[in-house]
Amino acid sequence: MTMRKEKEKDFFVQHMEIFKKLGLADPCFLIKTAFYQKGKFGRQVLFFESELAKGEDLYIEFYDNVEVNGVKDVVPMLEDRQLFKYKYNPYFQEEYEKKEGISFKGDPYTSFTVPVSELTAIMTDGSEITYNLYEKRKNEKEAELPKLQNKLSVFPDFEEEFAPKVEAEAPSLEMEDAPLSEITIRDLAAIMLIKPVSARPWLNELIKQTKSEI
Repeated sequence: MTMRKEKEKDFFVQHMEIFKKLGLADPCFLIKTAFYQKGKFGRQVLFFESELAKGEDLYIEFYDNVEVNGVKDVVPMLEDRQLFKYKYNPYFQEEYEKKEGISFKGDPYTSFTVPVSELTAIMTDGSEITYNLYEKRKNEKEAELPKLQNKLSVFPDFEEEFAPKVEAEAPSLEMEDAPLSEITIRDLAAIMLIKPVSARPWLNELIKQTKSEI
């Protein structure tokens, strides 16, 4: 068994739960590359005639070939491990670009180039959406990520930006204190963020000691 076929089995395991929801005990699952071809819009996927002539839907995950330290490997192309479906088309011979060639074993073969945009994306609940909608949602999610990161960074890095430039040696913690009426915004930030950014050396020292005990 070739490494690619072994990887195909590993990839299949990733989608077993979806196939169970679809009621497919023995789906035709393939791993393919999604490539760009001069003169064609968007990515394309190559199917052999024997695959398209099965008369059934084909389920696909895309992969990349990588080489690390001289060792070749097959890895998932997409981080979300999306599963796609090619719906059987009885007219594939007339509708797709045909190519004939000879395999490395010397056997003749016929293949067809299919636009990836014609595939559908299978969601984890078994529902389907068009490839274009999948791409749109994915792009929107990636665009929202920086906004989410900004929301999570409401407070600036007080420790770097507002830390006292000169901090005297901390006196005894037991002897220092301040009434609530004298608490400043910087003091409050230091307490909430558990960062020694207060202008009060004794408070900074207390925070450091507390952090070391957590």
